[in-house]
Amino acid sequence: MAVAIAGGNAMLTTKDLRYVAAAVQPQDVTQNHQASYDAGFLGFDFCGARPQPITPQQMWELNRVNRDTDFIAQQQRDHVTNTPTFNAQSLRAAAARSDEDNRLVQGRKSPTRLKQSRIAHRVGVLNKARRGNTTLDSAEAFYNHDTLYASTEANEGKALSTVRLMNREWSGQFRVLHHTQTRPSDAPEQQSGDRYTENLTKRAVTKIFESGAYVAACHGGFTTFLTLTFTPEQRNAIFSKETTLGKEVSRFLDGAKKMYQRGWQDIGRDEQPFELDGIEKPFHYMWVAECPANDDGEPNPHVHLLMNWNVERNYFDAWADRIESLWGNGFAHLEHITQPKAAGTYLIKAVGYAAKGENAEQGLIRGNRYNIARCSRAPAWECVASFEASNMAAIIKELGYKLEQWRKPLTRRLKRIEKQKDQAIAAKAIAQKTKKPKDHIKKLTALIAKLEHQSKATREQVKSRGVHATTNNLFCVAFDGEQAEEKAYDFLLWAAGARGWSMVATDADDDYHKAVDVARDAAQSEYADHFYRFKEKRAYWQSVLHDPLTPPMYSEDEIKAAESYSMMLVEQYQQLAA
Repeated sequence: MAVAIAGGNAMLTTKDLRYVAAAVQPQDVTQNHQASYDAGFLGFDFCGARPQPITPQQMWELNRVNRDTDFIAQQQRDHVTNTPTFNAQSLRAAAARSDEDNRLVQGRKSPTRLKQSRIAHRVGVLNKARRGNTTLDSAEAFYNHDTLYASTEANEGKALSTVRLMNREWSGQFRVLHHTQTRPSDAPEQQSGDRYTENLTKRAVTKIFESGAYVAACHGGFTTFLTLTFTPEQRNAIFSKETTLGKEVSRFLDGAKKMYQRGWQDIGRDEQPFELDGIEKPFHYMWVAECPANDDGEPNPHVHLLMNWNVERNYFDAWADRIESLWGNGFAHLEHITQPKAAGTYLIKAVGYAAKGENAEQGLIRGNRYNIARCSRAPAWECVASFEASNMAAIIKELGYKLEQWRKPLTRRLKRIEKQKDQAIAAKAIAQKTKKPKDHIKKLTALIAKLEHQSKATREQVKSRGVHATTNNLFCVAFDGEQAEEKAYDFLLWAAGARGWSMVATDADDDYHKAVDVARDAAQSEYADHFYRFKEKRAYWQSVLHDPLTPPMYSEDEIKAAESYSMMLVEQYQQLAA
């Protein structure tokens, strides 16, 4: 082995290396350690043979990929140029001829028809390329920086759309709502006849959750969970349209409300008679009915009912018997709710909506499927201020996208914890069934409690931000928590300053208009740098989206210049290698 010394022509051989090293160590030690010398930064052959100088023929082969790419691009351009333009009428005629020629294929799609559809799709793509229209149709790829904002800005000034700042005083929540007024001509037709439903709608679920939160925040929450069933005779009466679930529940609630207000008397567990006075507070309740199939495949109608009515333990059995006698249509099962503030969740879980959503098998029901007492209904949102819509829908969607990206790690963590908890619960059930040692069951119980605590902490972390928006809803962003009002106004100012929202008040007096104008000017000054970067990003995406899809064209002179430069580099490399 020989190594060239930097800055000269002298070569350091293996013998020279051993001679130099002999001054500090024996020669045999250096010979044994020669592997380190060969493997260090001075060595090269440890990773294979030295590369030979690249010949012009090898350089020509290395450039084969670039030549093939240019050739394919030129072929595509020639194909587009020579492809005739088809209109919709000629395509429909071709499809009709294809149907006539393939009548022997019955009961399935014709392969020729599928081929024609692919050809039609390709022709449409080629025609669009010839026209130079390369703008992407979907706004999801660049989230509002260009197309989505442009589409909303095109609708500025329309009187049917407004942005409302709304407040719900009892919960302290604020929300910014993109409101569109429905034209009288667009109103749905009035319903007539019997009404049938198969499940709870999203709107119904929202009302149930809001009512549960309202009663919990202002009236102590629902304290009792009641399940009402029907006898076979009563089921037949329901299915034969002699009565409905709603009518039977209303009749029961009338009797329960009288008992609640007037008081009642009976004998307690201690075999002593008692008398309870009536309650002057409003009687809060809400109920949901469902009619899933039982094990025999027969419809099984029953009702889940929440009440804020509770009695002492000594009177509970007598109270349950009285409730069942008031019902009179079957069995009535009464339970205490351990967490009144989460009572709405009990009702939603009871009908399976929490697990399966709108796909839950809740059965077909005629008439009302749910009802809420008037005193238990959450007060409606109040409009604090109204503005022009402008591009607010795009701003809300951009915010929803950012929040979804922030929530994704937490959501994945929550799913992982829930899966581990389900596995631990199943393992505990098996351990109890197979009579495992108590220590093993205690460990599983402790693990379940730990996972529940982690799940609760993760959910609290998701809610801690106090801002709720999604890309699926372009019309609402909600704020809660102690600083909900400040967050709502900060969002409006940020939208006006950093995203170009018009922030023009509507339906207000002159003084309010002046105050809004001052706030908008201040926001534009505060977020001027943010808005400038935003416009730069929009301009960048605009240029990217309108870039041609075909590769760039090079002249013969440019190609020859590139070849000459490549040959020069090869010659320089050969000279250095020699």
